[in-house]
Amino acid sequence: MNQWFKCTIKIEFEDDKGKQKIKRESYIVSAMTPTEVEKKLAEHLKMSDYEITSISTTNIVEIIN
Repeated sequence: MNQWFKCTIKIEFEDDKGKQKIKRESYIVSAMTPTEVEKKLAEHLKMSDYEITSISTTNIVEIIN
């Protein structure tokens, strides 16, 4: 049975002035294991310039669109 994981990633990028910046983004992912979360994020983001800083389970029961 899938559960919801909160995943935070860190992205380093260069701004318009040439300075290195760090941006953090959070995602909610439905998966069975943290390994599956990593795989789904890689497929979704389609980039390699990020670092996963945390993956944790959540108490979310359901997401309603």
